[in-house]
Amino acid sequence: MLENLALIGTGFAVVILVLSSLWGACALIGWGFTRAAARKTAASGTPDSRPLAESAGVPPHHIAAIAAAVAETLGPGYRVRHVAAPAHLVDGWPLEGRIETFAAHRVRTGWGPTRPRLGARMPEITEGPKP
Repeated sequence: MLENLALIGTGFAVVILVLSSLWGACALIGWGFTRAAARKTAASGTPDSRPLAESAGVPPHHIAAIAAAVAETLGPGYRVRHVAAPAHLVDGWPLEGRIETFAAHRVRTGWGPTRPRLGARMPEITEGPKP
């Protein structure tokens, strides 16, 4: 019994050690990237010296509309610094699934009555049409 607990405790300690090492490595790499970005910002004075429309590939009239919406919503003193379009386009699979789902909701005729009329007895629909 104690041998099993020792094995479980050792395994748990190894897992925690490995996970904390991975976390530390990721934090160190992130710190390096943050520091490099801070140096670039300090050297150029702005995060990106190109105009906003050039850097994002967004048309200028869209940027004007976004900036107007920000100014109206948040008030003066805010600045749009980055605008980006979605990185991917939606393919046809979701649309194909919707078409298939809605096609399954059509009314099928020729199956006979599926619901009895008021006062009528339940029809036997499993035998098929009578000759």
